[in-house]
Amino acid sequence: MIQSMTGYGRGSAPYNDMSVLSEIRSLNSKITDLRIKLPVSLGEREIELRNHVLQRTQRGKIEMTISFEGDLAMDDIDYDKALIKKHFLQLSAIAKELGVGADQILHEVLKLPNVLKTESATSIDSTLWEAILSAVNQSIDQLILFREHEGRSLYNDLEQSATAIHDMCNQIEAHDQERFAYVRNRMKQKLEEFMGADQVDANRFEQEVIFYLDRLDINEEKVRLQQHCNFFMETLKGDLDMKSKQLNFICQELGREINTLGAKAQWSPLQHLVVGMKNELEKIKEQLANIV
Repeated sequence: MIQSMTGYGRGSAPYNDMSVLSEIRSLNSKITDLRIKLPVSLGEREIELRNHVLQRTQRGKIEMTISFEGDLAMDDIDYDKALIKKHFLQLSAIAKELGVGADQILHEVLKLPNVLKTESATSIDSTLWEAILSAVNQSIDQLILFREHEGRSLYNDLEQSATAIHDMCNQIEAHDQERFAYVRNRMKQKLEEFMGADQVDANRFEQEVIFYLDRLDINEEKVRLQQHCNFFMETLKGDLDMKSKQLNFICQELGREINTLGAKAQWSPLQHLVVGMKNELEKIKEQLANIV
């Protein structure tokens, strides 16, 4: 089953006198973009956490927030007062020399690095790490369920559009004989108008018609288009974890064959079918931008 890139999940796990909370959101994105907001004390495990989340979420613009609730605070955050005073006095002196107002100096000083310090930034014990992973996995489980639910409607839309292209491709043969007759009569009419009916060599004319119609033959394109449609459906129903890239490659091949059919058609009913196939192909492209 395919998954949408859009989703939401939330999880929690107990740890001592508090709860570890994990919240994750995912949106459409051409590239994988993961941003994790977590307390300073968890910084030592951020890379490990990122790898774990990426492995399970695979693709999308993903935002995860990890926080704590309860009586015990994870980060005893305090300001480095001595450093703040030092920055403030130095910047105030510079502002006075330049004749600049000092109203916003304190606000800017608080943005400087190292003015915040954590008194309890110690190593994470195994029990806490297990609680964090439990909350994170719960939120990702919910995210995946959400994605699969959205993916069902995307699957139906993709299947419907691919089937429509295949059906329209099957209708080509019914118009092909009419197209050959139309092209032959049009060539004969133009030639007679230009040279006169008595100047046309019938045998040479038939040879040229056969050569011209051979160049307009669309049987190979029709067969390849049907094969690509079948391959698309097989991939859509397959067990690949990430189907969007392979489906996009197949979609490109569908587009090439449809464009070639349009260039060779030279017959209004076939052009209508080509326009219809292009319309369904655009629907497929739009939906593929939404799946993992």
